[in-house]
Amino acid sequence: MLDRQNFEHVLVYGARLAGQRVQAYLAGEGIEVSAFLDRDASLKDVDGICVATATDWATKHSAANACVIIGLFNNYVDVGEVVTQLQQLGYGRVISLVEFVRYYPKDQPFRYWLVEPSFYEAHADRIARMREQLADETSRELLDRIVEFRITGDYLRLPAPTPRQYFPNDLPDWPQPLRFIDCGAYTGDTVEEMRAAGLAFDAVATFEPNLENYAVLVKSLSDLNAVNFPCGVSDGNRRVGFDGALGAGGHLVESGGEIVTCVRMDDALPGFAPNLIKMDIEGEEPAALEGAKSMIVEHRPNLAISIYHRAEHLWSIFEQLRSFDLNYRFYLRCHAHSSFDTVLYAVNSLEEIR
Repeated sequence: MLDRQNFEHVLVYGARLAGQRVQAYLAGEGIEVSAFLDRDASLKDVDGICVATATDWATKHSAANACVIIGLFNNYVDVGEVVTQLQQLGYGRVISLVEFVRYYPKDQPFRYWLVEPSFYEAHADRIARMREQLADETSRELLDRIVEFRITGDYLRLPAPTPRQYFPNDLPDWPQPLRFIDCGAYTGDTVEEMRAAGLAFDAVATFEPNLENYAVLVKSLSDLNAVNFPCGVSDGNRRVGFDGALGAGGHLVESGGEIVTCVRMDDALPGFAPNLIKMDIEGEEPAALEGAKSMIVEHRPNLAISIYHRAEHLWSIFEQLRSFDLNYRFYLRCHAHSSFDTVLYAVNSLEEIR
């Protein structure tokens, strides 16, 4: 538990959604937050709590008597830089979200990979088996660093993000022209980035359940003659709730939300014969892979599968693909900060690439 008696002030770094959730949680535990810290100097207060930059607050108070809890949980911010700045300014203690969840595991509002650190320790044997099967030292070292970060909360353990998500420079080239299936296509940004990098396409199929995103997607890819589905992908054909409030982080929900349709790719794309499938579908990846199993087994496409939406996906999606027994070579790359946008690449070792 947070030892409030050792510090005159408890502060939360980050005045947006994640920081507000930290503050609300602390309020429920009877702990008062003195202020939010944020780089956005235009913010003055949030729900009556003042907002200041870390530098400004430290000039007016004793930073050594303050404990700062990191309230940042997204892929855009290099939290390691934030932690270093807070330490240089002399703040008494900086607590990562990993540590915060360790101290207060009950009813945490955070999703994705953020769970009690002991969860990773309990699955150390499965992580070790995955490590043995990764194809290069970069992947193995990255796995080690991700696990260490998620256990210790030390943001400085993570390497810089790898550029060119879904087609990184240091992996084997994808076969061209591509017969590409984009699951979680959002506004068509992945296809656009691939085209800008010079990749050629023979056929494109996209799945995007949010109709606003879908409208932009259809317009963006109109010259490709792509097959675009206004639905999600899963292991069954059904209707389900979808929460699109987080934009690119829109995800299926058990109740509420906008009603969307999900389909099995095996049913939706008979005969498509892909050579590359990408999935970034907010935790539905295992179900979607099961719904595309026949297609994957028959055509052995290369795969780029997001594995950061659930803690266990770091190893369980690898285990699922290994069970298909298709002789893939597996690579791991992380394309954003704080281990967001971690992608497992399954490369068809039967193809002549590079």
